[in-house]
Amino acid sequence: MAFVRWRGGCSQLIATVYEDGRSRQITLANLPDFYVTESTKNHVAQKFPKISVDWAAVDQELARGLSESLKESTPHKHLDYATVEHYLRQWANEAETAKRSNDATSLRLAADALTRWRAEFYWSSQLGSNNPPQV
Repeated sequence: MAFVRWRGGCSQLIATVYEDGRSRQITLANLPDFYVTESTKNHVAQKFPKISVDWAAVDQELARGLSESLKESTPHKHLDYATVEHYLRQWANEAETAKRSNDATSLRLAADALTRWRAEFYWSSQLGSNNPPQV
């Protein structure tokens, strides 16, 4: 099973693999954004088909952020936002498959709005920032 590891202000998707009775950690992907793009998910699935990834859990970890770099804790509602964003993007993919491109666009725009709200909080509450959090 894959998990998120924070290094500095960056996150990585990591998995532990076992070879010849020994374990080692491998990096599946760097996660530079506030959510995981479809292209990153596809890349991980193609390159590491035997490794299971709970993308909803990854989205939750990214929503939590790196707490020691923030002036205040991530609001609990941001975890709810991440859950809703995850499903909105999933439903957008389903709408696109069903040839409902207008619905897919609307769903992605809604997800992007929630992501932007989380990002604004994160950037405004970074240690060293003089900006108050925007809620």
